[in-house]
Amino acid sequence: MTQLVPMTDDNYTDAADIEQECFSDRPWTAEQFHEEISLDFSRTFIAYCDGKAAGFVNMWLTPPVAIINNIAVRESFRRNGIGTALIEAALAECSDCSSLTLEVRVSNSTAIAFYEKHGFTQVGRRRNFYENPREDAFIMTKFKKKGE
Repeated sequence: MTQLVPMTDDNYTDAADIEQECFSDRPWTAEQFHEEISLDFSRTFIAYCDGKAAGFVNMWLTPPVAIINNIAVRESFRRNGIGTALIEAALAECSDCSSLTLEVRVSNSTAIAFYEKHGFTQVGRRRNFYENPREDAFIMTKFKKKGE
């Protein structure tokens, strides 16, 4: 069973551990995750499966737009609906926003297909956005309809 909980002083290291495992390009540190707790515009949810930290989403709410900074699911927990639960939590949290945007490596076809399945479309490209390895990012946005 998957449970989503807000990130707090008690669990922020779980998000940092997932980040370190899933990202090779400038992963956030535990200190950076801890700082996010104090930001009024920042929201982070951590997914737990049977008590184990499985994934997280971090976003910034800056109406009328919202931005997903990081979303990750540990490889051993993938394809179990956790990513969908995290995206849905992000969308619910940004009810006052007209769009939700993120960046994704152009080579990450699995993630791109996942985001497209959830209504995101490619709206731009950031050249050399990633460093390790160097690669462009697609900017993907989900435009929300009123009442959604």
